Amino acid sequence: MMKKTRIVITKILLFILIMSNLNSAFAQNITTEQRVDKSINQAIEYLHNIQNNDGGFPTEKGKPSSTAMTSWVIMTLRAAGENITNDTWTKNNKNPIDFMEEKSNKLESTTDYARTILALTATDQPLTYNGENILNKISSFQQPNGAFLQSDQGEEGMINAHMWSILAIASKDNDIPNKQKAKEWLISKQNEDGGFSWLEGADSDCDDTGVAIQTLILLGENPKTSKVIKKAVDYLKSYQQQDGGFSTGSWMGKDTNIASTSWAIQGIIASGETPSNDNISYILSLQQSDGSFNWKKGTSSIPAQMTSYAIIALKQKPFPVNIQYKQYIMDHTKFTDLNSKHWAYTEIMNLVGENVLTGYTDNTFRPEKPVTRAEFAKFIACALEIEDTDTNKTFKFTDVSKTHWAYQYIKIGINKGYINGRTEQIFDPNGKITGAELATILVRNLPADKKTNIQSIEGSYWYSGYVKIAEQNKLLYPDFNATKIATRAQCAYSVMQLKKSLER
Repeated sequence: MMKKTRIVITKILLFILIMSNLNSAFAQNITTEQRVDKSINQAIEYLHNIQNNDGGFPTEKGKPSSTAMTSWVIMTLRAAGENITNDTWTKNNKNPIDFMEEKSNKLESTTDYARTILALTATDQPLTYNGENILNKISSFQQPNGAFLQSDQGEEGMINAHMWSILAIASKDNDIPNKQKAKEWLISKQNEDGGFSWLEGADSDCDDTGVAIQTLILLGENPKTSKVIKKAVDYLKSYQQQDGGFSTGSWMGKDTNIASTSWAIQGIIASGETPSNDNISYILSLQQSDGSFNWKKGTSSIPAQMTSYAIIALKQKPFPVNIQYKQYIMDHTKFTDLNSKHWAYTEIMNLVGENVLTGYTDNTFRPEKPVTRAEFAKFIACALEIEDTDTNKTFKFTDVSKTHWAYQYIKIGINKGYINGRTEQIFDPNGKITGAELATILVRNLPADKKTNIQSIEGSYWYSGYVKIAEQNKLLYPDFNATKIATRAQCAYSVMQLKKSLER
């Protein structure tokens, strides 16, 4: 009898062990994307469970609703694709917007105005609050130096008031008043370490640096070429710790937390980079069984707000959450010498929206300006997002030093094999690119199946085969001429044709 009992127990233990291993194997097979989706769903369910009967949200379950917390949750749910005015988010016949309208707290600080605007625009609500147009009100706070802040409220030097005002105005798809001055004021507040703070003269922190990057892009700073944004991103990366999270800044030590990590990820995403799996795994590691997120490992603090930050970061949706960055940049970039009737307007503006092309400081685009070989090297690398995987491989052109502004882009083209020098020693960066050279570079970036017959095509010139293949793939700009110098508009048109071809 004892022997049979031992056999049964052994079988049960073996079954448990096998199932445990299977569950572990299944867990390992779950992709990061699936883990993120599951995490977001659990977090949204947590927010649903803490919503009060007045339609608003508290900082944690059981506490009274607050307009500040409700505003954050509204933005979060918009980022997650939720409709907060439907039955799902209606309690006792009141949704979050009903709560905001009924509460109508008096707005005082500039950030109060900004947060309320961001919440209302996230749900396409009118911007009349307490009987005043709060968008007009926040715009009236702009100072002669371009800064958005209320000097009579003691907000002098408050960088966060300036940044959130700009995000709020952009959320309504409006032009930023005195955009250049507003940008120059913010850039002037960047600390030597590359970071930004909430207050002029204070130490940098990852939270405000992440917000600053998002703000600068909406002000027209190009993340692919801006030294200001590069320094800010480098600052963020310097505070990423081994667990994948970000610490707040030098004054907070190396302890990571979800708020700083979320804002750092927001800035990195806005700059055009992708957060690492370690970044995402860190955020996921702080989720609790009820779906909420801790502030840091073992420490809960304002769980509703930390959960909101986490969802927005996991959805990879920069602020303002209700706009598309590319479309905003396209709609709010105006050139004095380019209008919608220009034959390459659509192609040019698409590349402007993707931060591949920019205009000049005098607000011109100069569509007929010739393009140099160095400029086109950068053009192609940025448009196709080509990275240099051969970091140890170098080249020796006597006219392109490592300090040349286009060195990295030329190096990418040489290493990838789609650009050649004039000779082994000369690249000729300032030489103008011809139609033949443009066609050749475009074709070399096509997949193999679209250029298989290039060697068999007969022609009188070295470029005949390339031009023929480019023509077959509809890459050539109107009135193409192989021997003539290509302009900015012509290059933009053909590069967009290449991008379309690669996406098909």
